[in-house]
Amino acid sequence: MMTALPTHSNSLPAIRRFDAIVFAALAIVMLATRPHSLSEYIHLPETSLASFFVAGFYIRSRLAFPALFVLGFAIDVVTIGVMGGSDFCFTVAYWMLLPAYGAMWLAGRFGAARIGMTPATLPALILLVSFAALLSNAFSSGGFYALSGHFPDATIAGWLPRLERYFPGTLMATLSWTGIAAIAHIAAERFAGLTVPVSSR
Repeated sequence: MMTALPTHSNSLPAIRRFDAIVFAALAIVMLATRPHSLSEYIHLPETSLASFFVAGFYIRSRLAFPALFVLGFAIDVVTIGVMGGSDFCFTVAYWMLLPAYGAMWLAGRFGAARIGMTPATLPALILLVSFAALLSNAFSSGGFYALSGHFPDATIAGWLPRLERYFPGTLMATLSWTGIAAIAHIAAERFAGLTVPVSSR
């Protein structure tokens, strides 16, 4: 059987190449979906939460988190400043995306270290992604509701209908994109005989 990336110490250059490939793939899907330009035509769901989970799961370097966040910020700045997108969400609450994406990234690290990626562990990973997405949504959507200034009479009771309205779509998009990554991982190991590294190896 072929091994794509051996896990002993001499494989560090190969692991770095793998990290770069994963990051490039995540960057491409974020560029395609975050500005909603391409997704308007082919209806791609937004990938940011899934991207941070996948980055945490696969990429060893902790620099992946700030690099991915800076990429998302740059996309938003260009979308608003150059492409004429709405700046409605661009308030002080924007920085609540740091803990929101951090929750997904840390969940990915936890999943790589404690759960792994096999057909048998998929239910546990689905629960992990779902819980992380809910926590992330509490930071991002809840933070926007409380801190943006658009809702002067913000209360938890007032935020719950927003959670009920928007979170299911966010969860489905996140599970869809992480599911694609899981299928690719399992297929590579089971059918191609490759060893796919994760951040805990």
